Amino acid sequence: MKRSSKNALGLIVTTGVFIVINALAWVSPLWVDLYHRYVYNPVSRLFSHVTGAVPVSIGELMIIAGLLLLGAAPFALVIPLVKKQKKALKIAGSIYAWVLVFILGTETLDCFVLYHTTELPVKLAAYAAPEGYTAKQLVDYCGEVIEKANELSLEAPRDEQGEVMLPNLHHEAQKAFEKASGMYPELYGYVPPPKGIMNSWLMCQTDLQGIYFPFSLEGNYNTHLSPARTPCTVFHELCHVKGFIREDEATYLACVLCMESDDPAVQYSGYITAMNYLFAEAKKHASEEDIYDLRCRLSEQVAKDNYFVKEEYMKRVEEKSPVSNETASAASQKAMDTTLRANGITDGKHSYGRCVTLLLIYRYGITA
Repeated sequence: MKRSSKNALGLIVTTGVFIVINALAWVSPLWVDLYHRYVYNPVSRLFSHVTGAVPVSIGELMIIAGLLLLGAAPFALVIPLVKKQKKALKIAGSIYAWVLVFILGTETLDCFVLYHTTELPVKLAAYAAPEGYTAKQLVDYCGEVIEKANELSLEAPRDEQGEVMLPNLHHEAQKAFEKASGMYPELYGYVPPPKGIMNSWLMCQTDLQGIYFPFSLEGNYNTHLSPARTPCTVFHELCHVKGFIREDEATYLACVLCMESDDPAVQYSGYITAMNYLFAEAKKHASEEDIYDLRCRLSEQVAKDNYFVKEEYMKRVEEKSPVSNETASAASQKAMDTTLRANGITDGKHSYGRCVTLLLIYRYGITA
């Protein structure tokens, strides 16, 4: 068999395998759970050791390389086609085809399949209230979280500008994940270092606090993000690396991991994030009087720390970009919503808010 024929066969067979794996994931969550714990976790730990040894985000470098490869496509494919350079065309075509297969494979094995694990609320059903939770319980817990955030805002160390000073987040993540691995076994083992994105200005425009790259198994964060939100964002992305792909589950775990930390700055981040989600849900179910009371209980310092990116920086980003922040954000949110729905998350980006149910299970079941 000719080399070109073997290459084509290899492309077809590999693509077919990934398509079948994707299809099977929709059929049975049981095998996906087994894959998550006994295949994905040990393999990802080994791979993360390699990518974690590099101080910069390999995933970001791969995206830049991919964009360059895409930009070179007219020259690499069209010119040989016009000039009838069959050998050059075959080589270039093969490279582009295998790049696409690599993307399909890593997205399948490190992302798409994991959307079909047994949902965390099902795993925690033994701790959940059979009748669900009341609006009063939601408001009460939101109030507790606000009070704790107020308290921690005074305990967290700060710099001369009044911003929260963060500890070594890799070290804190390793401690937190190990501590929680008894209840959540998938968190066990090596935790790769979180990495700041070099081009974080783009994340600012697209309203992204962090991002997980399946093809490099890295948890990345926006370096311009509020320090008070950074630890929980870092833990969220590292939970994705550990195979918790659903956004509500990664958010819940990140909040709990932070809230149970021994470091006040990390704790503070967890309580601020939990507060944001609990308050947003309380506004849908509680009375205006309850919402007003919750607002009044929030300290000025917590309100000051609870920002995404500083306004002056956001303005500078928009001034230098050909695209408005609003347009970039809308496109990013649409892409995220489409991806989630395509993987069986029927409520799309609104699924983030489902972490509230998990937080209520944590408060009234697990810690009760």
